[in-house]
Amino acid sequence: FRRIRELLEELPIAVIAAPVDVDPLSGDGSDDRILAAAVAAGAGVLITGDRKHLLPLDEVAGVRLVRPQDFLAGLTS
Repeated sequence: FRRIRELLEELPIAVIAAPVDVDPLSGDGSDDRILAAAVAAGAGVLITGDRKHLLPLDEVAGVRLVRPQDFLAGLTS
């Protein structure tokens, strides 16, 4: 876990304003706002456990949606 913690500490942190106009993509308005913020921030990955609304989308506007365990597996491989 030490290596994972070190990698996470290297990640850039950004604060952005959530977009006002949000496309309904996931079937859940609050999830759509999170997704829109990730797209607006230029995120490459959105880590989520939401199997009902977000994970089925797989990728939106260049943002990959992945489960936490898959993200961690990618860090350690």
